[in-house]
Amino acid sequence: MRSRMPVAVRAVVCAVSLLSLVLPASGQPTADQVLSSAGFSAEDKQRVLNGEFVTASAKPVSDRDLAVSMAFLMKTSPENLSRLVVTGSLITTDAQVQAYSMFKNPGSLADLAGLRITPAEAQALASAKPGSSLNLSAAEIAAFRAVPAGDQEAVQQQLQKMLLGRYQAYRASGLAGIKPYARGAGVDRDLAGDLRKATEAAQSLAQFLPRFHALLLSYPQGMDADMEENFFWMRSIIQGKPTYILQQTLVAADGDARAVVQRQFYASTGYNGEQAIAAFLPVSNSTIVVYSSHVFTDQVTGFGGFAKRGIGSRLMVDSLEKMFEASRSRAVP
Repeated sequence: MRSRMPVAVRAVVCAVSLLSLVLPASGQPTADQVLSSAGFSAEDKQRVLNGEFVTASAKPVSDRDLAVSMAFLMKTSPENLSRLVVTGSLITTDAQVQAYSMFKNPGSLADLAGLRITPAEAQALASAKPGSSLNLSAAEIAAFRAVPAGDQEAVQQQLQKMLLGRYQAYRASGLAGIKPYARGAGVDRDLAGDLRKATEAAQSLAQFLPRFHALLLSYPQGMDADMEENFFWMRSIIQGKPTYILQQTLVAADGDARAVVQRQFYASTGYNGEQAIAAFLPVSNSTIVVYSSHVFTDQVTGFGGFAKRGIGSRLMVDSLEKMFEASRSRAVP
């Protein structure tokens, strides 16, 4: 099984206890404590400082979850690294990304002007139906089927309209604004529910940073003015198929440390969505990155699901290492 998912920056949820949204400076955990709580040993830390990519055990929150945790070193400051992430400068270190752009608030079709589809994509969208080949709601399927299959420009415009609508709905209502994917026979796939499970499973986050934990569950309520936020759309080629992704990035600072939250709240095919949190820990003019991701996909359910998830997670680790190796050279100030 080849299950390479798009990845940006990910982190273990307990690592965000670096932030001072709740704890006073004197109560903040050290880098050693963060690594230890994430399942990394003192030996692992030394391997990270030596430049290795080190993995730790990650517990999935459902039978659709590919969970991965890693730690590694970047030769730049947390401030510079977080700036590259929130501006989208590291998006193309994932070789699968073919095009991307940032949404402006409140969003318009002009933000999607760079999105282009092929005749084959137009045909697939115009003939969309409930199932796992495309992630669309029942209303979105009906809208695409109402467009003539041979009118590529009209289908492209409908795709742009759909992505804009999903972005605006999420920005206005958070998880409640995510439309479920129609799978057929009255079955819907609830991505919002999976993202909520990933957040609720972050017990360390709830303990150390209840305000931040609450924000992930109640967004946009609870958004702090000192947090930086951006939204992107991306067109990636995943498993040979064009895939359209909507991604939110949140950054918060605590002294020299940074935390980044990434939520992919829509993916058009191949997988359902993703949630991740990243901690950037300052050390000796460099940054230790501790991260974990929860990627939700229907491809690892059913018979042999446990083995599929194990294989998928290992493939993700390989992809992550390649992508972050490319990020190392680009992140040097």
